[in-house]
Amino acid sequence: MKNLGGFISTLISNSEKNIFVICNLLACGGKAKERWTKFLAEAEQSGYNVNYCVTEQIGHATEIARREAQKGIKRICAFGGDGTINEVLNGIIENDTLINPDIELVYLSAGSSCDVEKIFPEKQSLLERLDSRKSYLVDVCRLECFDKGGNQIVRYFLANSSIGIISQSIALFNRKTVFMDFLKRVNIDIAALYAGIKNIIGFGNMDCRISRNNRNTIKQQLKNITVFKCPYFGGGMNYGIDTTYDDGKLHVATIDAVSRFKTFCIIPSLYTGNILKKRQANYYQVKNLNFDIVGKKVSIEADGEIVGFPPCQYSLLPRFLKLII
Repeated sequence: MKNLGGFISTLISNSEKNIFVICNLLACGGKAKERWTKFLAEAEQSGYNVNYCVTEQIGHATEIARREAQKGIKRICAFGGDGTINEVLNGIIENDTLINPDIELVYLSAGSSCDVEKIFPEKQSLLERLDSRKSYLVDVCRLECFDKGGNQIVRYFLANSSIGIISQSIALFNRKTVFMDFLKRVNIDIAALYAGIKNIIGFGNMDCRISRNNRNTIKQQLKNITVFKCPYFGGGMNYGIDTTYDDGKLHVATIDAVSRFKTFCIIPSLYTGNILKKRQANYYQVKNLNFDIVGKKVSIEADGEIVGFPPCQYSLLPRFLKLII
């Protein structure tokens, strides 16, 4: 029996050393490629058998994750930024249900800001995460909106989702241009600031319709609305609110309709975490939120990726997924 136990332990150990990774080498303006080469060498030197797929276009990580989840894989690693793990997340969920109920998602953070991991108290090294038994049972946010073709879609996210000046700035930040890639390589915060300033000049205010927790719809003029679990966004910006990954709440921050000049004036408070102390900003918590814009088409971003357009509805899947950080 002792020898049999050792044999079984060896099988389990070898199984744990087999790792599947979905890898985005274009994350962080292309810096992820060098990081991946180094990480892969370290993993193999540590005895891991790394099986990986490199993403080739937007949405590819979702396709790969769905295929592997349908095969019954129990652990998927996502190497890249928040956008990469968001795509993988959307590949393992179907109709508000995990395709494989036993699946675990491992975040191998190598992106521009990696805001998703900032609310977790104890982060492990990337190598430690590969076969770690320490997982967090996290809330997953649900977003129902419309795609470019007017089709109703459902997207899931972990960190935050914005509509307004922030989503428009992220759209510019994500645009694949030589100049933007150059700024990202120099400094992520500088690239984010450039995108923000350019959109402040060109973006006005929104005539919004909002319903909280299925109550009466109110009309409100806004510059931006963010629904979040994680208060950090854009690398160095944050809302200054303490949140947890499993509190069962959607946190909402809004910025009222203001002039371009006043918008410029409040930018520093986004970097100090004091934005919600401004009289133009508001904060509340909900279980669900319905949102629409009149007379203007504004994109929705989720976890740093442009995903659709209003009208939209936000809700929550509480303590839904095992996440390893």
